[in-house]
Amino acid sequence: MNEINRLLDPDAIGFHQSWFPVARARKVNAEKVLGIDLLGTRVLAYRDAAGKPIVQSAWCPHLGADLSQGEIVEGQIRCPYHHWRFDPAGMCAHIPTGDKIPPGARIFTFPTAEAWGLVWAFNGREPLFPPPAIPGINESDLAIESRARADRPLPPWVSTSNGVDFQHLRTLHNLQTGAPEAIKVGDYAIEYRIETEHYMQHGRITGTNVFAQHLRRDGMDTFMLFCGAPIDRQRSRGFFVVGVHKGGDAAAERHRVTAQLAGVREFVEKLLAEDDPVLKTMRFKAGTLVASDRHLARFFKYVAEFPRAEPPA
Repeated sequence: MNEINRLLDPDAIGFHQSWFPVARARKVNAEKVLGIDLLGTRVLAYRDAAGKPIVQSAWCPHLGADLSQGEIVEGQIRCPYHHWRFDPAGMCAHIPTGDKIPPGARIFTFPTAEAWGLVWAFNGREPLFPPPAIPGINESDLAIESRARADRPLPPWVSTSNGVDFQHLRTLHNLQTGAPEAIKVGDYAIEYRIETEHYMQHGRITGTNVFAQHLRRDGMDTFMLFCGAPIDRQRSRGFFVVGVHKGGDAAAERHRVTAQLAGVREFVEKLLAEDDPVLKTMRFKAGTLVASDRHLARFFKYVAEFPRAEPPA
């Protein structure tokens, strides 16, 4: 485990090349710039004229002012200091003094997606894989709610490990779910399925920081997604999403959906409240593992080998 612990070191070079949640989608608009600390730096988020979310580096290439303190003017980000403006592609489009725009006057625009009520940014110039999904369902088929949860003083993949830590489901949460015989490990995802007469769990880890699952208990289907993003090398910001099948337009169906969403949210908030005292105080290392930790050990190896990069400047 020594080599894996070295590679899992939060101070290792770069951050994982994964899709990271930036903000709840409802918080990102075309009227006001949103500033977020992410990947050891700062980014800004807003929507362009077509409503598409844009995530860019927040540091002005002129003198380093925080562009998230600026304004959106004619669909462009205007620096609060000297009013240089940058378009959605990151190019400087206007300098008020009339000076010639230098070739280096640009900010990085992250690959960006909107899914599950969240805006996501990929740490890299080109995504290595599609944005996260909940297994076995399309977003358009669900009624969903997205919520922020408390920050945690650890990298997001530590929380994600809960998705394959079947021991902790029994001990901490008192969930007698069993464990899969095997998990399917790909280059950028891990997936498994547990199914009995009265229970089904289809889980998927995407990248290193997203765990999503489709649960069926006593004939009822529920859907959940847990995700986090590194604020810096030691802290992460988290979100969760809950979903149930959409209903019709009748009042009874709307009431059913509302009640079911509230029930799933209450279940998830209970799990998070049980996890938080542990995750906020632990000093993580891959230590003495046992046979029951075989899926957890495989996840640590997957994380240790996952591609890394510094966020593009």
